[in-house]
Amino acid sequence: MKIAVCDDDSICREQIMKLLNDYTEGRDVSVSVYENAAQLLDAADRMGGFDIYILDVIMPGLSGIQLGSRLREAGFDGKILYLTSSSEFAIDAFKVQASDYILKPVQATEFTAALDKLISAAAVRKEKSLIIKTKDSSIKLSFDSILYAELIQKTIVYCLLNGKQVESTSIRSTFSEATQELLKDSRFSLCGSGRVVNLSYIVEIDSENLYFKNGTKIYAGRRAVRELRSVWYDFWFNGGE
Repeated sequence: MKIAVCDDDSICREQIMKLLNDYTEGRDVSVSVYENAAQLLDAADRMGGFDIYILDVIMPGLSGIQLGSRLREAGFDGKILYLTSSSEFAIDAFKVQASDYILKPVQATEFTAALDKLISAAAVRKEKSLIIKTKDSSIKLSFDSILYAELIQKTIVYCLLNGKQVESTSIRSTFSEATQELLKDSRFSLCGSGRVVNLSYIVEIDSENLYFKNGTKIYAGRRAVRELRSVWYDFWFNGGE
């Protein structure tokens, strides 16, 4: 589990690190600390993002809200926890899919409760997987690795985040029945009648196409896009849960 902290105030950083050191003792968690948004964005690009971002709201240069927006635009879907001395930014925080919002001075009990929730959600997300039967073998795919799945003739082709594809054997049920395990997870949604997409990896939707964080673009059609857009908005408004 990777956690990033970004706060321009050295006293606040020390306080948060003390709380995190107490919390993470004995846990498989790594913590990286940054003084400004530019440092964190650079690290996220190099490391492929973090599982949890703990961000101050009021910072020079890019604010925490702007930083959260930049992270989402870049396709990083880690959980965001905002820490701030003012409650006036609460609505803006949730517009960038923040999972929680805590007022300073941060209380240990509230901070611990928030981390418990975020780490539990992130861990469940990482662990989910399904077994795909192919012509030659059976392959275990984590939900996190799946960009989208689509019906091609009578098989399902799973297109992965790393650019690879896995093709199933012929299915004997409907496509929605064959992909019901994915559809039970809030990250996935039908897009048209023959495609399931991972909402957490979509970074843009125009009038006909979907754009994913790894640069993949797929044509979906106006009707499917129109129906998917509201689902995508709701997904992120609810914190990517």
